[in-house]
Amino acid sequence: MAEGKTMKTEHVENFTSLYANSAIFEPTAWDLRIVFGQVEPNTEVVKQQVAITIPWAQAKLALYYLRAHVELMEEQTGKIGIRRDIIPSELPPLTSEQGKDPVARRAHELVQRLRAEFIASLE
Repeated sequence: MAEGKTMKTEHVENFTSLYANSAIFEPTAWDLRIVFGQVEPNTEVVKQQVAITIPWAQAKLALYYLRAHVELMEEQTGKIGIRRDIIPSELPPLTSEQGKDPVARRAHELVQRLRAEFIASLE
């Protein structure tokens, strides 16, 4: 498709719209599975409703569009609040064995940096 062109979209006959306040990410070498669910009130239970699997290229595009939509919404309405008790936890330190693995070190540093950027975005 040519750059800047938009596709026509239409719903299939059995199209379903659901609400989710939980998303769990399950990566593989080939794609990313996202399991959507809803937290049951007054419990620690998430009722999983649907899983969608997308290729990595689609995940990267989705990241772009999600960020654009979130930042545009914040421009219009102010910062989106995140309760302190659901802010992603710090990663535990690497074990001595993991610390010897350069890939594990880079992954750990990446996730730490992303968490710091996320927290900074809340201020």
